[in-house]
Amino acid sequence: MVINKRIIKKVLSILPSSLYYLFFCLLLGVFQLIQIVCYYIGGYGPHRQSVIVLNRLLMLNLGWIGTSSHFQGLDKIPKGRALIVVSNHQNMLDIPPLIWGFRHHHPKFISKKELGKGIPSISFNLKNGGSLLIDRKSGTTAVKQIFNHGKLMQQNKHAVIIFPEGTRSKNAALNEFKLGGIKALVQSMPEAVLIPFIIHDNFKVFQSGGFPLEIGHQLRYSVLDPIDPNDYQIETIHVFLEDLFKKALHSS
Repeated sequence: MVINKRIIKKVLSILPSSLYYLFFCLLLGVFQLIQIVCYYIGGYGPHRQSVIVLNRLLMLNLGWIGTSSHFQGLDKIPKGRALIVVSNHQNMLDIPPLIWGFRHHHPKFISKKELGKGIPSISFNLKNGGSLLIDRKSGTTAVKQIFNHGKLMQQNKHAVIIFPEGTRSKNAALNEFKLGGIKALVQSMPEAVLIPFIIHDNFKVFQSGGFPLEIGHQLRYSVLDPIDPNDYQIETIHVFLEDLFKKALHSS
């Protein structure tokens, strides 16, 4: 009986999963053109707005699989400050809520250079929207790039988003946090505050594979209290943050 229920659930999820992927691809394709027009004709402002709209629609697109998104703690995000947003990373669903949740703070990502080509809408935004693409194989060079990028983020009072795990965890467990990128940002952004952003449940959508998707989940995102990095030892702040994330994920 258990096996039959699983099979039935999987069969029933084929159509909604197909619709999700269909509209996901359509959104990326259409907004590739929209972004190009906004960027080259309107400049930074219109392009930024097109990216915000795209990512909101990507979140709403989850409705095809009966999945919704819920935020906690967005009111904790300080205004008029440069932000270092530290987030865990589970899969591709992580990006839209980060862009939407921090939309008023001009969020920019630190991403691997491979994402800068070949992906409609996503690659264009990473290359032209103010994010930083780094070569993870060149640690010293990457840290220098992050440091210089942090200076720009401080100057513009924008939010820079970093995934200290360095790669996707693909489940609820955390990979070890790396110090290099966080340290470079803290040192180059002395007036910024750290914002821990907890992604709780995104892995559940893909826990049975990429197709069909798991349906009927509530995805949760939590903003924890802002942290003044000057209150902590720079060489061990990644250990403190990793422990903070583990406790937040465990308590959920």
